Amino acid sequence: MLVVGIGKLIMKLEKYLPLALILFLIAGAVPQSLAQNESGALRGQVADPSGAAIPGATVIMTPAAGSAITIKSDGQGNYEFKSLPAGKYVLTVAAAGFTLYENENVVVADQPLRLIVTMDIEVETQHVQVSDTAPTIDVNPNNNAGAIVISGKELEALPDDPDELQSDLEALAGPAAGPNGGQMYIDGFTAGQLPPKASIREIRINQNPFSSEYDKLGYGRIEVFTKPGTDKFHGQGFVMGNDSVFNSHNPFAGAEPGYYTTIYDGSIGGPLGKSASFFFNGQRRNINDVTAVNALVLDQNLNPFNLQEAIPNPRHRTNLSPRLDYAVNKNNTLTARYQYFRDSQNNDGVGQFNLPSQGYNDVSAEHTFQIGDTQVIGASIVNETRFQYLRENDSQNAISTDPTINVRGAFGGGGNNQGTIIGHENHYEFQNYTSMIHQNHTLKFGGRIRALTLDSYSTSSFNGTFIFSSLNGLTDLNCHTPGDPSELPASTPCPVSYRYAQQQLQSGGVPYATQLS
Repeated sequence: MLVVGIGKLIMKLEKYLPLALILFLIAGAVPQSLAQNESGALRGQVADPSGAAIPGATVIMTPAAGSAITIKSDGQGNYEFKSLPAGKYVLTVAAAGFTLYENENVVVADQPLRLIVTMDIEVETQHVQVSDTAPTIDVNPNNNAGAIVISGKELEALPDDPDELQSDLEALAGPAAGPNGGQMYIDGFTAGQLPPKASIREIRINQNPFSSEYDKLGYGRIEVFTKPGTDKFHGQGFVMGNDSVFNSHNPFAGAEPGYYTTIYDGSIGGPLGKSASFFFNGQRRNINDVTAVNALVLDQNLNPFNLQEAIPNPRHRTNLSPRLDYAVNKNNTLTARYQYFRDSQNNDGVGQFNLPSQGYNDVSAEHTFQIGDTQVIGASIVNETRFQYLRENDSQNAISTDPTINVRGAFGGGGNNQGTIIGHENHYEFQNYTSMIHQNHTLKFGGRIRALTLDSYSTSSFNGTFIFSSLNGLTDLNCHTPGDPSELPASTPCPVSYRYAQQQLQSGGVPYATQLS
């Protein structure tokens, strides 16, 4: 009987056991869910070490999981986070002039939490590095204290405009010794035009000014070294311009035509087989400028009026510079370089009191050919031989060949008294230097020979010049048919007649003559 009763009890327990288990799980989950829905708050104040409030501080609460919450402290430095889920947070406070505050153990429960944040003043630190190596004295004459060597990024920072580049280099070189100014050397040669910046490898200024290699004291000396070719092809190019719309109007020019300036520059270099390399640079500059005429002139009735006029003054420059390097063998290298430079300008000499008829056109062209041979003899001797030929052609042609009219304080008219000027120059330069190294000593000796031939043709002052002290003097003497003042004859009589009575007339005059030479 007892066994049967126990069996029935077990059967009843098995029937109600799943239901009891479900009720047990629900009872355990309800407190946990209630605990997860609990929330709290954090409030407090941000203050400095003296207890003064810090307004505008950034206060950040970062939970273990989820996004950070960011607020700002108010004018009294107070901050407050409401309805924060219970859990562990990281509190971060940042303010200008104070070190960063960070608290990684902020626990939020169902009760509000108050926390005063005291921030430390930020201390600026300085690091001083002390070396146990004393500075050494360099006896190399090329490393004098006043020398400036420009290459790499320093060279890239210089202007691309050739005029601005030359002005900056001359400013860095400073005043030169002697009345003729400083000297510029291109790959060791004097004379010649400054090559475009893209073809320059290095610039040395005032290096070893007392060297006997140079015929002048080296203050104000600029040495430019061009780029050789490389074992890989490379190139670059750019276009730079400036338009009149970006410039202010000249108040003395009247109605101005449009003017602009553009620079085109490109270079390429690379290998030519295993023993040679090349580098080529080309630059074209168009300067379409204007010049202002502001003069007091006479109209057809010899009445003075103010003339304001803008005259085009275009200028064009071309600069081409190829270079070739060839290694004859491991101890002998040949270098050849050619540069072509052409500068043309129209309506030069016009502006201010000078009328357009006084303009002239100018063209200057320069051809430079350089060749160098470097040989290494043994382990301690280097010989350098260089030759340069430079041909310069200059021509200037006046727009008008009429006599020159110069009215002081009013205008300059007629033709330009410089007339036609044509010149040719041939520069020859030969150098040979040998450097020898023996233990701690270096000996360098050699020589330089320069020669110059030139011829010129000029018609300056052939057209004659008339000079007047004022416009009144011009009108008093201009007794012929009114016209262009440049048409004044060399002799201008001015007859004067006076009638005393009907039968009596007296006449006289003052002749004026000038001699042309």
